[in-house]
Amino acid sequence: MTTADTAIEASVIRKLTWRFLPFLGLCYIVLYMDRLNIGVAALTMNADLGLSATAFGLAAGIYFWSYTVCEVPSNLVLAKVGARRWIPRIMITWGLVTIGTAFVQGAGSLSVARVLLGIAEAGFSPGALYFVTRWFPYRARARAMGWIITCICLSGVTAPISAHLLELDGLAGLAGWRWLFVITGIPAVIMGFLCYRVLRDRPADAKWLTPEERTWLERTMDAEHRRNEQRHSMSILRGLTDVRVLVLCLVFLTVTFGLNGYSIWMPQILATFGWDKLAIGWIGAIPPLLAIVPMLLWTRRSDRRRERVWHFAIPMLVSAAGFLYAAANLHTPLAAMAGFSLAAIGLYAAMSIFFLLPSAMLSGVAAAAGLALINGLGNLGGFFGPQVTGIIKDATGSFVWAVIAFGLVLALGAALAVALSRNRAMREALSDHWQDQEAAALAAGTPGGGK
Repeated sequence: MTTADTAIEASVIRKLTWRFLPFLGLCYIVLYMDRLNIGVAALTMNADLGLSATAFGLAAGIYFWSYTVCEVPSNLVLAKVGARRWIPRIMITWGLVTIGTAFVQGAGSLSVARVLLGIAEAGFSPGALYFVTRWFPYRARARAMGWIITCICLSGVTAPISAHLLELDGLAGLAGWRWLFVITGIPAVIMGFLCYRVLRDRPADAKWLTPEERTWLERTMDAEHRRNEQRHSMSILRGLTDVRVLVLCLVFLTVTFGLNGYSIWMPQILATFGWDKLAIGWIGAIPPLLAIVPMLLWTRRSDRRRERVWHFAIPMLVSAAGFLYAAANLHTPLAAMAGFSLAAIGLYAAMSIFFLLPSAMLSGVAAAAGLALINGLGNLGGFFGPQVTGIIKDATGSFVWAVIAFGLVLALGAALAVALSRNRAMREALSDHWQDQEAAALAAGTPGGGK
């Protein structure tokens, strides 16, 4: 292998990274801002609308049911018409629904708005992940996912922004929480229009690569997908019913149970410490920000070691330990925040690795369908996490047992992932995929292997 070959590979990955990943990351920041702004809005909205903790948990989490139902159809449409057309549609409609949420009048209309938000957003996350699989060789995907998860961590900064928007209370006769929904919905509409200009559907459209670089990328991706089809070819139905896919749905459900239960209720948990709304916003942003550097180092280690399962399971256990520590110290703010920070570090590191597991055994339209099913059914944890938290809070008057539940469910997810890795077909799929990406690199005339 020549130095020139290595230089082409490095140049292509660098150009892909700077062309797509910052923009996709910004889209994810907007996604999580609009998905989780209800948690900050609840600081004043719940009293205005007369919502109990259980009613709020239902309204916050019901979004994930419609999201799940529409996830697979949305991603199949994306696979057919391309990300460049479909992702803008998703973003523009969810932005409009977010703006419309400002005008709800009670628990019923709030739940309807959240159902509509789930329909509108369905397909974005698996669509973005599918887009990454069409452009980035497998050996570079952990680092690509690291970029995306970094931006999800950075979305924590939107919490203090949302808290400041509550200060608009009374402007033009609208409550601050209503302004929160209006203003946070606008960026999604703007980003939707920009998506069409930035995204491209296939490497052949990458006019910003040199002809030599474009040829390398097309050959590499074609060879990788061709070998993956030969080894792991599946129909759409097979991709939806494969036992490994269904187990991964359950594993991802444990992730979203902890992540969304924690994220949506965090402002109200912090409110029990007696802090004001602005302090809650800024302090609540600390755990995800602290997770960025460890997560990036962890994804690079996963690529370097060529291992995925334990690089997912270990941070899940770290997160579980963090939640249990926070629960044991929930009446001591500094200790509790240390626990929540540890939990966030583990959660985001686990998320950066998780979707590399299904991409090792799915390809083509089966990949689009399987990723959508995993993301959709798995995201039902986003319903159960907030809902269970609300029920426990109403039943006990405390968040302690809810935080304990986050930790126990994440530990279960780690155990399921390790158990799945013992499955012969899954173990062979992961092993074969590393061999496939090496062969794809050789077919393209470049050295393989992550660095």
